[in-house]
Amino acid sequence: MVNLANLLTLLRIILIPTFATLFLYGRHFEAFVAFAVAALTDWLDGWVARGPGQRTELGAFLDPLADKALLLTSFALLASTRVVPLWALVLVFTREVVIVGGWIVGHLITRNRRVEPSGLGKATTAMQLAAVTAILFNHHTVLPHDLALRALDAAMALTAISGLDYLYRGLRDLQPRRPG
Repeated sequence: MVNLANLLTLLRIILIPTFATLFLYGRHFEAFVAFAVAALTDWLDGWVARGPGQRTELGAFLDPLADKALLLTSFALLASTRVVPLWALVLVFTREVVIVGGWIVGHLITRNRRVEPSGLGKATTAMQLAAVTAILFNHHTVLPHDLALRALDAAMALTAISGLDYLYRGLRDLQPRRPG
């Protein structure tokens, strides 16, 4: 079912190649605007989806996929142009592999298709979006460079912690249950 929340997620997906193209052609302010709008749709679709009748299986699948695609694309572009260090891209990518790989393994073993992001995972996504927004914004303003770097540092710390948390939770959930 397509509803407003799902349309916002689809808009975010459409904005990913738009953002990437603008960034690659050196239109950094326009890329910043496209990214900021995409980041805003993440918040908006979550807000709308909490309304009555707005949660759908399509949205539960597409929303995290859109987040992953947006963030991996942005970190890949920023790392390829040396705006952020390569290790930041590796960390973001590794966390996503842990999450998706863990879901696949868990699904194969338990047949559970349900995807439940943790609060820490949601905070990490929000901080990564904020860090990329600050870094892109920093190219065009007098925003102190330290602020963008601190946002990146906070995002990377949360990325590492939440990646380890997802790994721990996944391994714990795969342990056989002890009676009693």
